Parts: sequence; structure tokens; C-alpha cells
Amino acid sequence: MRVDIRAKVLAALAWSAAGRFTTQLISWVITILVIRILTPDDYGLMTMSAVLISVLYAVNDLGMDAVLVQKPHLTQADRQHIFGVVLTINVFLFGMLILAAPSIAAFYDEPRVTAVIQVLALQFLFNGFDTLPLARLERELAYKGRSIVDMVSALTGSLATVILAMMEFGVWALVWGSLTTTAVRTIGLNLTARCLVLPKWPLGALRRHLKFGSSVCCYRALYIAFAESDKIIGGKLLGNDALGYYAVASHIASLPIQKLGGMLNSVAFPAFSQANLQNDGISPYLLKATRVMAIISIPMFLGISVTAPELVSLLLGEKWQIVALPLQILALIMPLRMLSTIITSLFFGIGRPHVNAQNYLLAIVVMPLMFYICATWGIVGLSIAWLIGFPFLFIFFVWRACRAVAIKPSDYLAAIYRPLCNSAAMYAAVWLARPYVAGSSGEILHLVQLVVIGMSVYMAGVMLFDRATFREMTALLRR
Repeated sequence: MRVDIRAKVLAALAWSAAGRFTTQLISWVITILVIRILTPDDYGLMTMSAVLISVLYAVNDLGMDAVLVQKPHLTQADRQHIFGVVLTINVFLFGMLILAAPSIAAFYDEPRVTAVIQVLALQFLFNGFDTLPLARLERELAYKGRSIVDMVSALTGSLATVILAMMEFGVWALVWGSLTTTAVRTIGLNLTARCLVLPKWPLGALRRHLKFGSSVCCYRALYIAFAESDKIIGGKLLGNDALGYYAVASHIASLPIQKLGGMLNSVAFPAFSQANLQNDGISPYLLKATRVMAIISIPMFLGISVTAPELVSLLLGEKWQIVALPLQILALIMPLRMLSTIITSLFFGIGRPHVNAQNYLLAIVVMPLMFYICATWGIVGLSIAWLIGFPFLFIFFVWRACRAVAIKPSDYLAAIYRPLCNSAAMYAAVWLARPYVAGSSGEILHLVQLVVIGMSVYMAGVMLFDRATFREMTALLRR
């Protein structure tokens, strides 16, 4: 029976959006509160400790979760073998981190990193149990249960973090908050999608899936190494406090890409997969997903960029004022990073994950070189490196995506052109209006006026020059 992909995608987006919005609204408030309480030293220490863990997390299932989502026919035995492999890998990574922690601390010349890494390694003992239920929910586009689990786990972890921060636990508030989120999420997923099986270990039975899974795994490792290379180089060359400032700027700039991007792409990957299996045309899905992402992401990130001084003064306080300029720069490149995640989902969905691996193999060569050169100018230099290097990578990614689905680059550009122009007009209007609005950068009235000006200019541009997109988004929201 033919699956109505469009209806399922819209339902999945509705549940995912509702759950994410509720969760992140509360989570962002708590995140800001925690940043105000903790110090750059705390965030620098946590960032040094979490970088390698992030890379290893990308390979902790050998890409078998993508196999569970993308492959059309899987037996019970396949699931048992996958579960056995995932459990083994996660226990191995836990042990490896325990042993490697002192060496990582020596690399940064920061002995406190050892204990933090060894405690954070406990996450891998939970992670082995979430692959099967999470893949089942994604494959079925069943996002109601997942949204509830994500909401409960994120809120529980955030509350644990803020309580411990207020009790002056320092960096350990971040550590135990992260572990709480992981533990609650794993338990919740297994209660929502009961699909655990007895593990089996013969790898020969998985040979036909390992090629696809290894490509996914390779891509993920390369992507995380690329995304975290600025922090590795910054931590080594600039020190703990400077890394803490940069990590906070990067975290705030990337909050929407972590949350909203994850929501859209967790839907996009299985949607592309089902369209591919049913021989539907992929190109309309790519262009529509790109258009929706552009309408949301470009004005949002440019808005963060142009109001960064006001946001930092109002939300974080004077001790974090140094974060404003890096945040302003980093937010400018985030729309391209968010759009690139749609391309990643496309190649996963059509069964070509090796293209993603190739793309980020290039990125892991280009960007660390840029970071190393630009780190001479401190955390502002690290931010500028993104602005210089990533646009060239994005153009290359788009070119490969257009070739894969037989569309013209001009068609892709048309999907983002009007949101980009409207957002640029918004940016200019806010920038020019800043000296004339009432209040100072630390006052909420000042920020509200700038936001109203920006939104008014953006919506005027949409209504005057982009009515078709306005009607499309209105129809989508009504559904």
C-alpha cells in the first residue's frame, strides 16, 4: 500500500515542532540562567572535555541506526545483530575514554579534564540502548512519543543543571545535567517504543549492511570533527578562559541549528527515504525543504547577528560582553550550515551516504587550516574563519546535491533568494535604526524596538515581493 508521505511528514512536523517549541522555550531560559551563574572557566573546561566525546558519539553505533531507518526489509535477526554490535561498541568506547582521559588532559595542559571526561563517559553505557527504539520511531515518522520523551528528558536535565549551578557545583552542574538528560531519554525511548531484543554478536550476518552503515559512521565522525575543530584548536592555542567565551558564543549561535535543524532533519531523512523507495521525484522535496528552511533560518540567524550586542547585555550580563562580536559573526554563517543539513539528509535518504563522507572529508581539511591561521586574532579570528571558509564548502555541497537529483543550481538559488534579500533588508534596517531607538543596549525596551523594526521590514518584504511563499507557509501552518 502506498504511503502518503506528505501527510505523514506534515503530522510528524506538527508533533515535532510542538514538542520542540515547548521544550526549547523552557530549556533556553534555563540555559541563559546557567550561563549567567557559571564562569568562562567552567564552560572552557566542559568544552575541552566534551569534544572527543562528541566525536565518539558520532560513531557509537557504526551507522546502524541509519540502516534501521533506510533499509526497506530487516529481519528480527538483523535487529538482534545490530543491537549486539551497538552494545559492544558503546562499552568499548566507555573503557577507552576512561583510559585516554589523562592523555587528553595533558594535551590541553589542564589536569581537571581527566575527571570530567571519565564521568561523562558514563553516557555510553546508556547510549547502547536507545538505537533500536529511536530508529523505529524515525522509520515510522511516529513523532508524538519521541517529542514527549525529548521534552521530558531535556527539561529534567536542564533543571538538574540549573539547580546544581545555583548550589555552586561549577562545571559539574553541566556534567551531571548532561548525564541526567541522557539517562532519562534512554529510559523514555524504551518505554515509548518497546523493541529491545536479545543481542547476537556474529558480524558476518551484518556484512550486507556494514557498507551503508560505515559510510554513515564515517560521515558523522568527519562532521563532528569538522564542527568541533574550532574548539580543539582554540582550546590548545588560546587557553581555558578564551575557549569558554568562544564556546558560549558558539553555543548561543548554534542553539537553533541544534534544535530546529534536528527536528526538520529527523523528518527529512525518512521522508527522502520513503520518496526514494516509492520512486517519487526527489527534487521537489529538496527544493521545498530548502525553501522552508531558508524562510525560517535566514531571518532568525541574521536577527540574532544584528541584535547580538543587545542580546548579550540583556540576557548574559556584563561579564559576558566579550561574547557579542563572535556571536555576531558566527550567526551570519549559521543559515548556510542549517541549509547544508538538508543536503546531508538528502544523500542519506537516497542511499548515498558516502557522498556526505566525501563532502566532510574536504571540510575537515579546509576548516581546521582556517582556524589555525585565524586563531592568531583570538576568538574573533576563530569566528571569522567560519565566515571565510564555509561558504566555499556550501557551494560545493549544493553543486553535488543538484547533480544528484537533476536540478539546476539556479533552481536551488531561487529557493533561498527572496528570504535572503528580505533578511538583508531587515538587517540593514535594524543596523541603521539602532542609534535612534529609545534606551540603551542593556534595556529590554531597546531590544524590543529593534525586533519590531526588523520583523516589520521582513514581513513587508515578504508581502510585497514573495506572496507565493507567504501563502505556502500560511497553508502549512493551517494544516
